[in-house]
Amino acid sequence: MSKKAKAKGRMAASKLKSKGKLRAKKAVSTRKSANRTQKRAIVAKTRAKSAGPSVKKIVRIMGHGQFTVDNKTLKKLNDIDNAMVELVSKERSDDVEFKKRLTELNNMVVKNGKPLDPREIIKSDIILPSADLSIDEAKRLFRGEGVIPEI
Repeated sequence: MSKKAKAKGRMAASKLKSKGKLRAKKAVSTRKSANRTQKRAIVAKTRAKSAGPSVKKIVRIMGHGQFTVDNKTLKKLNDIDNAMVELVSKERSDDVEFKKRLTELNNMVVKNGKPLDPREIIKSDIILPSADLSIDEAKRLFRGEGVIPEI
């Protein structure tokens, strides 16, 4: 074998070794990156679990927009809703008391909820009527569970 052929062979072998080393480095780097991503996902899940079950629902008040409310507010809303169901289910419904409860329901969402951007279109979990709802219309809406499902 000539000196030129031997030199070409060594260069080719050297290139193959360096390509192999590069591939090995890339593989190790990719594995490290994947491991970091998995660790971050595990940490995020752990933080979410430790924070407790925070249920957020999107509530729309007709004519006022959408709000996100937490579980505590949702329970209060459910209590008011149940009282409203009892009011309208009576034969002689008290219109003044009903309006008071409906206003209280809407005000609680506005006060304790976080308003969403009106340009954002998100499906509402709960839709509340506006405060000008008549008692006759309410009798159709506030049946069974009412407008807020049981928690």
